Amino acid sequence: MSPAEEPGMTGAKQEAQDVTGASSSKDPITQLEEEFPEFKGWELIGFHRGLGREFYQIIIELITAALYMVVLGYLMPILNPFPEIQGYKKVADGLFLIIYRIFDMGTNFGLNRFIAEYRVKDPKRMVQYVSFTFWYQSFTGLIQISLLSYYMFQIFVNSNLAYLTWIMLLQMQKQYPGCLGIFRGTLEGLQHFNKVEIINLVQNQIFEQVSVLVLVITFRFYGEGNVSYGILMMIILGHVIGSYIDDVLFSFVSMYYLKKILTKYFNLNLHDMFRLGWSKQVIRDVLYYGLQGSVFPVLAGFVETWVLLIWVAEINAFTTWVALISTGMGLAGPIGQFGDFALQTSIAESYSNGKEKLAEFYLAYSLRWRLFFMTMLTMVLFAALPFYMIAITDLKAFEYYEGAELFLIPGVIYKLLRIYVDIPTSVMIGARKISQHNILRVIEELGKVFFTWLLVSVFRIHETWGIVGLTLVVGYRHVIPYFGIKALGGMLYVHKKIVPVKFYWMPTFVIPIIASLPSIGIAQLYYYTAFFPMVNAIGLIPTLAIAVSMLFMIILFTFFPLNALFGGFDDYQIHTFKKAIDLSGPSKPIFKQVYKLVRLGTRAARKIGWHGKFPIPWEEAHVQMRELMLMKRETMVRSKQSNENSAS
Repeated sequence: MSPAEEPGMTGAKQEAQDVTGASSSKDPITQLEEEFPEFKGWELIGFHRGLGREFYQIIIELITAALYMVVLGYLMPILNPFPEIQGYKKVADGLFLIIYRIFDMGTNFGLNRFIAEYRVKDPKRMVQYVSFTFWYQSFTGLIQISLLSYYMFQIFVNSNLAYLTWIMLLQMQKQYPGCLGIFRGTLEGLQHFNKVEIINLVQNQIFEQVSVLVLVITFRFYGEGNVSYGILMMIILGHVIGSYIDDVLFSFVSMYYLKKILTKYFNLNLHDMFRLGWSKQVIRDVLYYGLQGSVFPVLAGFVETWVLLIWVAEINAFTTWVALISTGMGLAGPIGQFGDFALQTSIAESYSNGKEKLAEFYLAYSLRWRLFFMTMLTMVLFAALPFYMIAITDLKAFEYYEGAELFLIPGVIYKLLRIYVDIPTSVMIGARKISQHNILRVIEELGKVFFTWLLVSVFRIHETWGIVGLTLVVGYRHVIPYFGIKALGGMLYVHKKIVPVKFYWMPTFVIPIIASLPSIGIAQLYYYTAFFPMVNAIGLIPTLAIAVSMLFMIILFTFFPLNALFGGFDDYQIHTFKKAIDLSGPSKPIFKQVYKLVRLGTRAARKIGWHGKFPIPWEEAHVQMRELMLMKRETMVRSKQSNENSAS
C-alpha cells in the first residue's frame, strides 16, 4: 500500500494533484516513477539520492564503530603509539599547502558542479570538463614535485624543520597523478553515490588500513634496529607511503565505475574523458569559475600556513598538544559523518537550470535530515559516554594520550556548529554565486589572521587560560571567523539572494531529541547491569565493540519509529525514505526492517491524529523535478539520435 492509499490522505492528495496536474487516478507522490520508467534509482531526480548515499554509509559506520574499538585496543599501540606521530604529520601537511593550492587554481574547485549541471542537458560537454581538469592536474603535478624537491634538498634541509624533510618529500608525491579526486568528483557530479561510497569503504576502511599497517610494521621493525632513523620517524614514513599507494590504485577503480556509467547512460566511452580538444566555452568556464573559486582557497592556504608557523613558534610542545586535542575531539567524529546530502550538486542541477523551488526544497530537506541525524548521533554519543571514558582511561593504547578525554565535549559542540558553516558554502557554489562567496572568504581569512594574532601572540590565552585556552586556539581554531562571519553571513546571503532558508524545528530537532531518549536509558541500564560482567568474561576491548554496535542498532530500531509516532514524518518524506532505502546498498536489509517500524509508527500516529502535523512543503518542487526529467529525456533522445547519425 502506498502512503497515499492509507486513511487520512484525501486532502493532501487532492492538493498535490491540483499542483502537479497529475491524473486523479494516479498518486502524485509516485508520479515520477510512473511517468519516467527509463530512469531508476540514481538516475531519477529527487532528494532520495542524497539520502540514499547517507543510508549507504550506515552499515559502514556500524562496522567502523566496532572496528574502531579494536583499532584503539590492539592496533593503536602499533600505528600511533606516540601523539607526536600525528603532530608531525599535521605540521608536514600544512607547510606546502599554499603551494598545492596555487597549482590547483583554475581546475580543482567545483568540477562536480559542472558535471551535475551538464549531465542533464549536454553530456558531451560534460566530459570535456573532466578531460581538461585531468590534463591540467597531471602536468601541474609534475611541476610541483620537481620544484619542491629541488627546494627541499637545497634549502629546507638547512632549516630548523629539517627533520620533516623525508616526510614532506613523500607526501608531495600525491600531487601526481592526482586523479582520484577528479574521478571521484565526477562520480559525485553524476550522483551515483553508491559507487562513491563503495570506493570510500574499500579504499579508506580496508585497503588503506591494511597497506598502512603492513608498511608501519615493516618500517617500525627497521627503525627499532637502526637508531640513526629511529622508531618514531619510520612509523611516520610507513603511514605516508601506505596512504599514497591506495590513491594510485583507486584512481583506476574510479575509472572502472565511470566507464560503466558513461556507456550505459550517455553512450560515451572512457577514452572520451582523456581526449584532447576542448571548446572555448569549456576552457573559459573552468578557468573563469576555477580561478574565482580558487583565489580564496589559495588565500586560505597562505593563512593556514602562516597560522601553523605561529602555533609552532608560540605554543610549547605544539605537535603533542595538537595530537591530544584532535584525538579527544575526534571521539565526537561520528556526529560529523553525515554530510550535506549532496547539496552542492543538487543545487547545481536545480538552481542552475531555473528550478528555484526545487533548490529551496533541497536546502530544506538537507537541513532537516542533517540535523536529524546529527541529533541522533549526539544522543548516541552521550549514551555511550561512560564506555568512551573507560576506553580512554583503561586501555593501554592511551597511555601516552592522558588528557585527551577533556576535549570530547568540546568536540561534540564543534561538530554540531559545523553544519552552519558547510551548508551556505554548498548552496553558494552550487548556485554559481562565487563572487559573493569570495567576499565572505576575504572577511573570514582576515578574521583568522587577526584573531590568531590577538589570542596567541598578544593575549597568549594558551598559557594564561590553560586547557580552555588551548581548546580555543587549537581545537576551536578560527571559531569566530567560521561561525560569526562565514556561517552567519553565508546563511543571511543565501536566504536573501538565492533561496529562502527554512528550518522546520519540530521534525528536525525537537522530535528527534525526544525519540532518542530511550536509547540513553537502555545504555545506562546495560552499563550498570551487564557491562562489567561481560568485561570480566571476554575482556574490555570485545565488550566495548559489542556495546557500541548494540547501541547503534538499538537507536536505529527505536529512533525512526518514534519520530514517525510523534509526527516527524509526512507522506512525501516517507516516500523519499522508501526510495532512499532502495539505494542503500549494504544497509538495505537493516533499513527495510526500520521502514516497517516507521510504517507501524505512522499508522499509530494516524490513529491519534499526529501524522503529518509538521509537514515540509513539496508540491511545487515535485513539479520542477518533473520538468527536469523531461529535459533529461529530451537530451538522451537527441544524444542517441546524434550517435546513430554519426555511426551511419
